Amino acid sequence: MLEVPLTQWAAICAVAGVVTGLLLNIPMVTQSEGYLPAYVAAGGLSGVDPTEASDALAVAVHHVVAVVASLLYGALVAVLSLVLPTAVSLGGLPLVPHLVGAVTVTASIFAFFARIAMPRFGGNLRDDADEIVEQWALTAFIYGTTLALLVPILVIQF
Repeated sequence: MLEVPLTQWAAICAVAGVVTGLLLNIPMVTQSEGYLPAYVAAGGLSGVDPTEASDALAVAVHHVVAVVASLLYGALVAVLSLVLPTAVSLGGLPLVPHLVGAVTVTASIFAFFARIAMPRFGGNLRDDADEIVEQWALTAFIYGTTLALLVPILVIQF
Protein backbone atom coordinates (compact mmCIF):
# COMPACT_ATOMS: atom_id res chain seq x y z
CA MET A 1 0.00 0.00 0.00
CA LEU A 2 1.12 3.55 -0.70
CA GLU A 3 2.45 4.90 2.60
CA VAL A 4 2.44 8.56 1.55
CA PRO A 5 -0.66 10.60 2.52
CA LEU A 6 -2.79 11.24 -0.58
CA THR A 7 -2.56 15.03 -0.44
CA GLN A 8 1.22 14.84 -0.13
CA TRP A 9 1.28 12.20 -2.89
CA ALA A 10 -0.71 14.46 -5.23
CA ALA A 11 1.64 17.37 -4.49
CA ILE A 12 4.71 15.19 -5.14
CA CYS A 13 3.23 14.02 -8.44
CA ALA A 14 2.36 17.58 -9.48
CA VAL A 15 5.86 18.85 -8.64
CA ALA A 16 7.36 15.90 -10.52
CA GLY A 17 5.18 16.79 -13.52
CA VAL A 18 6.31 20.42 -13.48
CA VAL A 19 9.99 19.52 -13.18
CA THR A 20 9.74 16.75 -15.77
CA GLY A 21 7.92 19.06 -18.19
CA LEU A 22 10.61 21.70 -17.79
CA LEU A 23 13.43 19.18 -18.22
CA LEU A 24 11.68 17.71 -21.25
CA ASN A 25 12.14 21.02 -23.05
CA ILE A 26 15.81 20.11 -23.54
CA PRO A 27 15.37 17.00 -25.70
CA MET A 28 12.31 18.45 -27.40
CA VAL A 29 14.08 21.57 -28.67
CA THR A 30 17.22 19.65 -29.64
CA GLN A 31 15.37 17.20 -31.91
CA SER A 32 14.53 18.44 -35.40
CA GLU A 33 10.84 17.57 -35.02
CA GLY A 34 10.85 17.43 -31.22
CA TYR A 35 8.52 20.26 -30.21
CA LEU A 36 5.98 19.67 -32.98
CA PRO A 37 3.74 17.38 -30.87
CA ALA A 38 3.01 20.39 -28.64
CA TYR A 39 1.95 22.35 -31.71
CA VAL A 40 -0.26 19.46 -32.84
CA ALA A 41 -1.96 19.44 -29.43
CA ALA A 42 -2.25 23.23 -29.42
CA GLY A 43 -3.75 23.15 -32.92
CA GLY A 44 -6.25 20.52 -31.82
CA LEU A 45 -7.31 22.59 -28.82
CA SER A 46 -7.57 25.86 -30.73
CA GLY A 47 -9.05 24.41 -33.92
CA VAL A 48 -6.24 25.68 -36.17
CA ASP A 49 -3.59 23.95 -38.22
CA PRO A 50 -0.60 23.09 -35.98
CA THR A 51 1.66 25.26 -38.14
CA GLU A 52 -0.52 28.23 -37.19
CA ALA A 53 -0.75 27.48 -33.46
CA SER A 54 0.89 30.06 -31.25
CA ASP A 55 4.18 29.39 -29.51
CA ALA A 56 2.68 30.37 -26.15
CA LEU A 57 -0.21 27.92 -26.49
CA ALA A 58 2.11 25.09 -27.58
CA VAL A 59 4.41 25.67 -24.60
CA ALA A 60 1.45 25.92 -22.20
CA VAL A 61 -0.12 22.72 -23.55
CA HIS A 62 3.20 20.88 -23.23
CA HIS A 63 3.59 21.85 -19.57
CA VAL A 64 -0.05 21.26 -18.62
CA VAL A 65 0.03 17.81 -20.22
CA ALA A 66 3.23 16.98 -18.29
CA VAL A 67 1.49 17.81 -14.99
CA VAL A 68 -1.78 16.08 -15.90
CA ALA A 69 0.11 12.94 -16.96
CA SER A 70 2.02 12.92 -13.67
CA LEU A 71 -1.25 13.24 -11.73
CA LEU A 72 -2.69 10.35 -13.75
CA TYR A 73 0.44 8.38 -12.90
CA GLY A 74 -0.15 9.22 -9.22
CA ALA A 75 -3.77 8.07 -9.34
CA LEU A 76 -2.75 4.87 -11.10
CA VAL A 77 -0.03 4.12 -8.55
CA ALA A 78 -2.45 4.75 -5.67
CA VAL A 79 -4.95 2.28 -7.15
CA LEU A 80 -2.33 -0.28 -8.17
CA SER A 81 -0.81 -0.22 -4.70
CA LEU A 82 -4.08 -1.71 -3.46
CA VAL A 83 -3.84 -4.74 -5.74
CA LEU A 84 -0.20 -5.31 -6.72
CA PRO A 85 2.65 -6.53 -4.51
CA THR A 86 4.01 -3.79 -2.28
CA ALA A 87 6.70 -5.63 -0.30
CA VAL A 88 9.53 -3.66 -1.89
CA SER A 89 9.20 0.05 -1.18
CA LEU A 90 11.17 3.19 -1.92
CA GLY A 91 10.57 5.35 1.15
CA GLY A 92 6.88 4.44 1.22
CA LEU A 93 6.45 4.22 -2.56
CA PRO A 94 5.76 0.60 -3.56
CA LEU A 95 8.16 -0.37 -6.33
CA VAL A 96 5.94 -2.61 -8.50
CA PRO A 97 2.97 -0.17 -8.69
CA HIS A 98 5.45 2.67 -9.31
CA LEU A 99 7.09 0.91 -12.24
CA VAL A 100 3.80 -0.32 -13.72
CA GLY A 101 2.34 3.18 -13.35
CA ALA A 102 5.32 4.86 -15.03
CA VAL A 103 5.35 2.39 -17.93
CA THR A 104 1.57 2.62 -18.38
CA VAL A 105 1.50 6.43 -18.41
CA THR A 106 4.47 6.56 -20.79
CA ALA A 107 2.85 4.11 -23.20
CA SER A 108 -0.48 5.96 -22.91
CA ILE A 109 1.11 9.33 -23.69
CA PHE A 110 2.75 7.88 -26.76
CA ALA A 111 -0.31 5.96 -27.93
CA PHE A 112 -2.64 8.92 -27.46
CA PHE A 113 -0.42 11.16 -29.56
CA ALA A 114 0.42 8.58 -32.24
CA ARG A 115 -3.08 7.13 -32.62
CA ILE A 116 -5.38 10.07 -31.87
CA ALA A 117 -3.74 13.51 -31.77
CA MET A 118 -1.44 13.25 -34.79
CA PRO A 119 -3.90 11.58 -37.19
CA ARG A 120 -6.77 13.85 -36.15
CA PHE A 121 -5.04 17.21 -35.63
CA GLY A 122 -1.77 16.89 -37.59
CA GLY A 123 -2.92 19.20 -40.37
CA ASN A 124 -0.06 20.24 -42.63
CA LEU A 125 2.36 18.25 -40.45
CA ARG A 126 0.84 14.92 -41.51
CA ASP A 127 3.41 14.63 -44.30
CA ASP A 128 6.11 14.37 -41.62
CA ALA A 129 4.01 12.21 -39.27
CA ASP A 130 6.43 9.27 -39.20
CA GLU A 131 9.36 11.43 -38.12
CA ILE A 132 7.28 13.37 -35.60
CA VAL A 133 5.80 10.22 -34.06
CA GLU A 134 9.25 8.59 -33.92
CA GLN A 135 10.69 11.56 -32.06
CA TRP A 136 7.62 11.66 -29.85
CA ALA A 137 8.33 8.05 -28.88
CA LEU A 138 11.77 9.13 -27.65
CA THR A 139 10.28 12.12 -25.86
CA ALA A 140 7.63 9.98 -24.15
CA PHE A 141 10.34 7.52 -23.08
CA ILE A 142 12.40 10.37 -21.61
CA TYR A 143 9.30 11.70 -19.82
CA GLY A 144 8.52 8.31 -18.28
CA THR A 145 12.12 7.64 -17.29
CA THR A 146 12.50 11.07 -15.70
CA LEU A 147 9.22 10.67 -13.83
CA ALA A 148 10.21 7.18 -12.66
CA LEU A 149 13.52 8.48 -11.33
CA LEU A 150 12.28 11.78 -9.88
CA VAL A 151 9.21 10.62 -7.95
CA PRO A 152 11.10 8.29 -5.57
CA ILE A 153 13.60 11.07 -4.89
CA LEU A 154 10.78 13.46 -4.03
CA VAL A 155 9.05 10.84 -1.88
CA ILE A 156 12.22 10.25 0.11
CA GLN A 157 12.88 13.99 0.47
CA PHE A 158 9.38 14.82 1.70
